[in-house]
Amino acid sequence: MSSVRSPAGRRVGRWLAAIAVGLIGAMIGMTLFATTVERMGPFDVRLHSSFGEGVTDVLLPPFGSVTADTHIAPLRLEAELEEVRVTEIEDFVSSGVGLDELTALVEAAAVDAIPRFAAVTLTAGTLGALVLGLLVFRRRMRQAAIATLTALVVVGASIVLAGATYAPERFRAYKATGSLSLIPQLLGPAERTGEQLDVFRAELGRLVDGAARAYASIEANPLSGDQIRVLHISDMHLSVLGFDFAKSVADGFDVDAVLDTGDVTSFGTRADQLILRYVPQFDRPYVFIRGNHDSADVPATIEGFQDTFVLDSTEANVAGVSFFGTADPLFNGDPDRPIETEAVDRVKRAYGRDVVLPALEELPEVPDVVAVHDDRVGEPLAGRVPLVVSGHYHEASARVIDGTLFLRAGTTGGAGPISFTSEGGVPLSAEILYFDPASTTDGASLVAWDVVEQDPGTGNLTVTRHLVEEEFGELVPSPAPIELEGEQPEVAPDETSP
Repeated sequence: MSSVRSPAGRRVGRWLAAIAVGLIGAMIGMTLFATTVERMGPFDVRLHSSFGEGVTDVLLPPFGSVTADTHIAPLRLEAELEEVRVTEIEDFVSSGVGLDELTALVEAAAVDAIPRFAAVTLTAGTLGALVLGLLVFRRRMRQAAIATLTALVVVGASIVLAGATYAPERFRAYKATGSLSLIPQLLGPAERTGEQLDVFRAELGRLVDGAARAYASIEANPLSGDQIRVLHISDMHLSVLGFDFAKSVADGFDVDAVLDTGDVTSFGTRADQLILRYVPQFDRPYVFIRGNHDSADVPATIEGFQDTFVLDSTEANVAGVSFFGTADPLFNGDPDRPIETEAVDRVKRAYGRDVVLPALEELPEVPDVVAVHDDRVGEPLAGRVPLVVSGHYHEASARVIDGTLFLRAGTTGGAGPISFTSEGGVPLSAEILYFDPASTTDGASLVAWDVVEQDPGTGNLTVTRHLVEEEFGELVPSPAPIELEGEQPEVAPDETSP
């Protein structure tokens, strides 16, 4: 037995088919063509819209993105920073009212761009439906017209609804993805702006200010883009927050390897080992040097993970960079009794001279990087290697001895779960080391480094770029004569520095 559809049923079916084609065509058209690039002060911003949940995505490559539920219309809005004119930013920042003027300029440009962006979105959706309707229905022009009208009504209504319900203050409850970098840097913590300051202007001000400072720092000192990137972390001190920070920086800057110069733990107990479960989450080659708060079990555990390299007067070639590293000669499992004595200082320097230097001289080639926890161990190597990196002191610094650059990282864990310094508010800190790849005759050479710091209290983050040649000129290691000293004093295992 067969059933025959009534004329009314066939008519409804044709209408539904036309509506479906119109919505699909609008979706395709918007996805492909609902894009415009607008100049907003010193920024070029790509605006894009598509059907989806009512959110706004702010993308600032390479740092990451911020997403907020800003409206109830079925439109997903996207704003991506494409170009930054650093010289213009510097002019604004150097002027007395730089931030206010810059914020007002970007705000006015954003408002002016809204009608153009809405027109582009409506046109893209309507034309997409028209083209698809003509392809699907061919000579059935009525159905093609229905498809086009459907797109015009649905897209137009969505634009109107998005404009009517858009709430910029919802960026206070943003969701951050990608690099940890721009998340706190751009928006910072939620603050009460008060009745005197419009919410939109306050949020835009934080966005512009953070983006300006970050890009001004990095873009003003550009690199060629083909460097090897190594994330240098140190003094994690059991901080889960520090590992999250480091992982986000590694992802955001797309580093090729991670170098950890020690003190990932604090007390030397077996319970400390739990923090090490975060190491494999980097999903990158991981080079580790034991610090004075790391027990012997720490390197043993890390060595059991895949793609890790534990160095102790040994070397490894990782991601195109040759590393030589050594563990700290002392161990202190009691952070409540940090001891800094002349004896400790003498032992560390003697260890570098009598143990590390002979091991280094046995290598067939000079390594690109020497990694130690405390740079006093590396000082006897000055003039013999191009770069010594370390941590230990919880403060980033750079200096040159006999043509060797010594870089200290701050504390990636913000001094850890307990205070290892006399001062509070220690920022989470890490470095991105940029190496030019090795040529046929020379090894990989450091050309720049970024210091990345986040204030754990406010969430504010800074990125500062340093160029080696600009700050120190051409460095040529040249060793000075070593003065031999007398017998070194014995030091008990728990007499160490912080």
